[in-house]
Amino acid sequence: MAEKTHKKRIINLLPNRNDTLLNQFLSWSLSVGRLLVIITETLALSVFLYRFTLDMQIVDLHDKIKNESIIVNNFKDGEVIYRNLQSRLSSARQYDASDDHVVILLKDIIELGKNKITFNNISVTNDAVDIQAQAQSAGLLSLFTQALKNYPAIQGISINRVESKTSSSTIIVSITAQLKDIPKTQPATTNNNQTP
Repeated sequence: MAEKTHKKRIINLLPNRNDTLLNQFLSWSLSVGRLLVIITETLALSVFLYRFTLDMQIVDLHDKIKNESIIVNNFKDGEVIYRNLQSRLSSARQYDASDDHVVILLKDIIELGKNKITFNNISVTNDAVDIQAQAQSAGLLSLFTQALKNYPAIQGISINRVESKTSSSTIIVSITAQLKDIPKTQPATTNNNQTP
C-alpha cells in the first residue's frame, strides 16, 4: 500500500512579528477610526441632550413673557394716565416759560401807545401781533407806528385797515406787527377798550 502523505496545514493565531508597513497602517487607521466614531457619537449625544435643555429654557422664557405681559397689561391704564399727565405738564412748562415773554410784549406795546392811542384789541400769535386801535389824530398814530417799528422784537409792521370817523373825529386802524423770534405760544388776547 502506498502511503499517503498528508501535508499539514499550519494555522498561526499569534500576530506576525514581522508586520509589513501596510498592516501597521491599516491597524492604526482602524484604531483611529474607532476613536473618531466614538468622539462623533459622544458629540452628537451631547448636542442632542443640550437641545432638550434649550427647549426647556425656551418654554420657561415663553411662560415668563406671558406672565409679565399680563402684569404690563394690568398697568396699561395707569401708564396712559401717567403719559397724558406728563404731556400736559410738559405743555404747561412750555407755556409757563413763554407766557412771561408774551406778557412783557403786551405790556411794552401798551406802554408804546400810552397817551397816543386807545387799544380795542391786541392778540399775539406765534409770529405776529394784531392790533386794533383808535387815535385822535394821524400824528399820534404815526408816533405809535414809528415807536412800534423801533421795538426790538418786531421785524416789520403793516397797516391793514384805516378808517376815519368824522362823527367822533377818530381814526380806527388795524396793524399787524411781524415778530422776529418768539417762543411757541397760544394766542394771547386782550380785548378791552382801555385808554392808557
